[in-house]
Amino acid sequence: MVTFRGGDAPVRALGAIERARAALGAGGEVRAAVVDNASGDGTAARVRAAAPWADAVALAHNGGFAAGINVALGRLGGCDVLVLLNPDVEVAEDFFTRLDALDWPRDLAARGPLVIDADGRTEQSARGFPGARTALLGRSSLLARLRPGSALLRRDLLADASGGRRRVDWVSGACLIAPAARLAEVGPLDEGYFMYWEDADWCRRAHVLGLGVLYEPALVVRHAQGSSSRERPVAATIAFHRSALRYWRKHVARSRLSVAAAAVALAARCLVKLIAVGLRVGR
Repeated sequence: MVTFRGGDAPVRALGAIERARAALGAGGEVRAAVVDNASGDGTAARVRAAAPWADAVALAHNGGFAAGINVALGRLGGCDVLVLLNPDVEVAEDFFTRLDALDWPRDLAARGPLVIDADGRTEQSARGFPGARTALLGRSSLLARLRPGSALLRRDLLADASGGRRRVDWVSGACLIAPAARLAEVGPLDEGYFMYWEDADWCRRAHVLGLGVLYEPALVVRHAQGSSSRERPVAATIAFHRSALRYWRKHVARSRLSVAAAAVALAARCLVKLIAVGLRVGR
């Protein structure tokens, strides 16, 4: 878990982990590493007070989400299965019990659970790999907001609480579960992504190695989305679009012209989003 000025959300998330750990009983061991990305607001101290059983680390510099996760993973040597968890995500009480019962075929890199929001709605945490159509048919697109059941979205938005487990391209890093051996095989998160898209990048690298990703709705978590991004909406918006361009350059672009075109399109989109942020803040 990586924290940055998330208020009380990390404490609630750790409380949920502790309840799920108790429900698991003596059948398994659960450890936690929490890395605070230089919040400067006492987050690390609150985490230590609320969950003394967790390994809490306060960094002097905010190197981004991926860098923080890599620090946390480095402190969990000896674990069989690792769970990347946002500090605004609370696991269900039976989460570890169900997870402990799952097999991990050699060709499976990661699983993602059913993610529900604060109102009980299914979040689109399982998706097709990003491409040019993502701006029009992605999770935050106008069509997804107005007609979430549209057939045009079925290639990109794959999360379905009632559809059972299924192979997908990638799952959200809000809760991404992987055997330690697969994480070592695929490699750490790319720290060139300060925030956003590092999860899609990691799953893409797994696919290149012939490894799959599975959406597993029998595992359930609740997501109070954006506890950190709400703190700095302008920085989060810019980071999102910079990371999208990095992903495009690494995995999608076939020419310099393609990179340039994507840069222009993403810059324009970022500007529109920043204007919207300014209007909201100015109300």
